[in-house]
Amino acid sequence: MNIASRLLAAASLSVVVALTASASTMAQKNQATLRALDKITGRSTDIVVKVGEPVVYGSLRVELKTCYQAPPEEIPESAAFLRIASTQPVAVETMEAAVAAKDAPTSEAESPILFSGWMYASSPGLNALEHPVYDIWVIRCTAPEPVKLPERVTIPESVEPLYDDLPAGVTETETPPDEDIPID
Repeated sequence: MNIASRLLAAASLSVVVALTASASTMAQKNQATLRALDKITGRSTDIVVKVGEPVVYGSLRVELKTCYQAPPEEIPESAAFLRIASTQPVAVETMEAAVAAKDAPTSEAESPILFSGWMYASSPGLNALEHPVYDIWVIRCTAPEPVKLPERVTIPESVEPLYDDLPAGVTETETPPDEDIPID
């Protein structure tokens, strides 16, 4: 074994050990932000994908299986398991077949899987989608925004006390007197 292959093996082992050590502290999230690049137009788009809810981008169907995010006090890292399939049918032999296939609905069984595996935000080239038109990589894993509660409703104070709001078993005579009334 030469020196270069030993260095490569040692570097690979250190990456595996580092990822294994940090995997225990990573938090599972239920959505991910991905960046997609259309190589033809040069436009990039951020896509938010939720676990179990596939998103279509161009001719790709992107499905997020799981996503992990490192806590803020550690080195930033996001790891997402993605399955990316084509929404177009498999290769056609003639131009007439291509025109006919464009309008034909495709099922999941007919859609070829282009990518299935882990993508890391810190190393987008480590395990990348190989597609002639599109590039997709992970930006971050997140949780959805919390649901906001409606504003608190304030009830205007009336001149008369609301005796209906007394605790169960308490009568009007058992209530403490108002502080404004002097007791002789």
